[in-house]
Amino acid sequence: MKNFWTFFEEEAEPRLDKRAVSFRKMFEYLDTFTEPVTIVETGCLRQIGNWAGDGQSTLLFDKYVTARADGSHVYTVDLDPAAVAACKSLVSANVSVTASDSVKYLDELAEEFIADGVTPALLYLDSYDVDWSYWFPSAAHHLKELAVAQRFIDDSTLVVVDDCGLTGMVLPTDDDNFTMYGGLSVGGKGRLVAELANQLMIKPEFLHYQVGWLGFGSKKSG
Repeated sequence: MKNFWTFFEEEAEPRLDKRAVSFRKMFEYLDTFTEPVTIVETGCLRQIGNWAGDGQSTLLFDKYVTARADGSHVYTVDLDPAAVAACKSLVSANVSVTASDSVKYLDELAEEFIADGVTPALLYLDSYDVDWSYWFPSAAHHLKELAVAQRFIDDSTLVVVDDCGLTGMVLPTDDDNFTMYGGLSVGGKGRLVAELANQLMIKPEFLHYQVGWLGFGSKKSG
């Protein structure tokens, strides 16, 4: 894994801006797995080199599983055929890229994973662009994704949602755009996932522009 961490620290991390800390935490968590890891992503890489804007997540995941060289694999989906084509041209055979609605795709993937006994180590939700002035459609879509994915994740699956807001934003507790964790806020794509986590008393593993949780559910047998 030395090659990956050299790439991450020297080439990726300095350009990731607000996502740098949380991506590091994701890969550090994945490093705790001794067996091959499966990563499931919704919303694939759309434009090469747009590190600060999009995060280049699919490229990062590809670099990571390739460096592991143990059969680890990435599954990613995007509704935009152009984005899928661009992504396919940039990643290795260690990434399966599909053009589809993400909720439908995750439902189909669940059947495959349950049959094969696959549990993702990371579920990365980033498929529906957020409108910060009207966050609900994006947040609802990502909550749907999580609801479907709960068929094949377990409590060891790190669930991460992108575009949740700025680290340390302090807003009034009656602000309808954010869920509060003390002095920190979760909005955007992760707003409703954060509300669910609050009600289930699941504390976030990290709170940055991206938010991650462990403990969203046990894999079902069917």
